[in-house]
Amino acid sequence: MMGVPQEIRFAMEITTDSALAMQAFRGSFDAGGVAVEFEGRHQKQVLSILLTTGGRTTEKFVPAPEPLYVSEAIKPLLKAGRLGAGDSLKLSGFEPLSLQMQDLIVIGADPQMHELFGVDVRARRLTTRLGEVESTLYVDEEGHSLAEFGPLGMVLRRATAEEALQSSDDGLTVDFLDLYAIRPEGVIAAPREAARVVLRVTGIEGTALDAASDRQWLHPYGDIICERIVRPGADSLAPDPAFSKPSPYIESNAPAILAASRKAFSGGQDRLDSLARLARWVDSYMTKTMSGGLPSALAVLQSAEGDCNEHSVLFVALARAAGIPARIQLGVVYQQGRFYYHAWPAAWADGNWVEYDPTFGQTEADPSRLALAAGDISAVSSIVNRIGRIGITIVEAH
Repeated sequence: MMGVPQEIRFAMEITTDSALAMQAFRGSFDAGGVAVEFEGRHQKQVLSILLTTGGRTTEKFVPAPEPLYVSEAIKPLLKAGRLGAGDSLKLSGFEPLSLQMQDLIVIGADPQMHELFGVDVRARRLTTRLGEVESTLYVDEEGHSLAEFGPLGMVLRRATAEEALQSSDDGLTVDFLDLYAIRPEGVIAAPREAARVVLRVTGIEGTALDAASDRQWLHPYGDIICERIVRPGADSLAPDPAFSKPSPYIESNAPAILAASRKAFSGGQDRLDSLARLARWVDSYMTKTMSGGLPSALAVLQSAEGDCNEHSVLFVALARAAGIPARIQLGVVYQQGRFYYHAWPAAWADGNWVEYDPTFGQTEADPSRLALAAGDISAVSSIVNRIGRIGITIVEAH
């Protein structure tokens, strides 16, 4: 990422019953030395979850009256012959890493010959869709994975341990931020100083963009107008109560977060002044480094380093700790001739979502960006399938 190598270690174990419904799960995600451990159990129509990060374990209980299924653990359905050509199942799905429950759609196919990586193999093709994230899997008649084609163009193929762990000597290096960047038509000469930007966007519904931010709106001719300040006449709905509460990876009730929040807000004259102080505090507190991890606010508070995701979860946690509704804006930001995927925080003030960007040291996020979604860090799943499909033309920039 931006020329900085990232090492990520991920492990997960899922226990199912004989019908492949999830009974328990446990796993870990470690990126840059910042580790997240998670485990849970589904019993008596309740999903109990333990999340450990930043040296603190939190427990959560979620009503789950239906059997839950994890997409990685349903491939044996094909072996059982339950999914033939055109057959589909709609299940209650669960994603252990983001701790989200969403509909899981599974579409099957009969065994036939497929060419995978230059070799003809007999396999079934399985399509899974968990929320907005779709993957295509090829499995043999024993239910073993041969290949998986996932979001973001990622491809997995079956290999021996020796093949998988052998370092590539072809010199190929892929920079993920550069790979997924959007190359627009047109330029923005001074993106951090812009007051108003007009964009023509393809690959995503204009109404979805209009709803993603209080600073962007859909012009009757179809262009997206991005403003530095909240657009005049914006009439936002009252914030979801969830944006005032702790959530996975945003531990706004942790004692360390509460103490840091009091320090960051100290001296504020009103809500807007206090939030500007918070943005400056997060900017000065953090060391800017690239990160490929799944950030937790408590872990970020301890490490004091990271990129836009880390800055955003810390800002949001500190704001919620002070009783201010806050969320994360997910989208793209323009710099050096491209739109890069980015995250920045927003807080509820004066009846609107006011946006900040402590990653860039901004107490007022510039409009050289396009919000695609908003919520907690898990909202990234709603835009994953759109990555690589969005086109942008810069119509005007002032």
